[in-house]
Amino acid sequence: MKMQESVLRRVRMVEEKNGIKYAKTDGKLYKALRVLYIITFAYTMGINLLFMAGMLLVYGGTDNFSGIANSLISVCVCTAVIIAGFVLSFFRFKFSAGIMSIVPEIFLIPVFGAVMKDDLGFMGFTASFFWRHLIPLLLLVILITATTVIAVRARIKTERQYKRVADNLYRLYKESGADITDEQWEDFIKEYDPTDYKKIFKANEQNTEENSETEQV
Repeated sequence: MKMQESVLRRVRMVEEKNGIKYAKTDGKLYKALRVLYIITFAYTMGINLLFMAGMLLVYGGTDNFSGIANSLISVCVCTAVIIAGFVLSFFRFKFSAGIMSIVPEIFLIPVFGAVMKDDLGFMGFTASFFWRHLIPLLLLVILITATTVIAVRARIKTERQYKRVADNLYRLYKESGADITDEQWEDFIKEYDPTDYKKIFKANEQNTEENSETEQV
């Protein structure tokens, strides 16, 4: 749904007047979580790149690379998908970005765990596994989940309130009983000033006069 900025301003005014509060993408909570996510994302991508570089060095120094080839491919693919999700998160595709980020981040945990076994062969029971991969990846999952929920929930609530406000404006705009075209309505919405309530009634009077002149002709 394409939303006009003027009507969105009216939506915010209605929400403030009625005490309607919820986390928004321009709020402090969302921005703080995004900053934490970006920092953790940069750290994790750096670790992933170092891992891939190390695996390539191993490839150059051994003839038995088949054992780690699948792990390297998995890390490369997951890292690329996470980066794509990160880029999308700056646009309107919040839900898609969240899914694209969460799934590979979770998948990478057992991948790194399988590679970083301890001397007894247990998955991920090395200290470096926790601070290099497990904790950062879990933190990424938590942060992207939280920001995605906030963004999607805020958009649903805003669109719902936007429709109510737009429907109310349309009703007021047509109180004169005159028919208006879609083009006239779009022009009104674009020029609508949410702080000037009298403008709606001025527009009604103008529409009435124009229709009267048309009928006379």
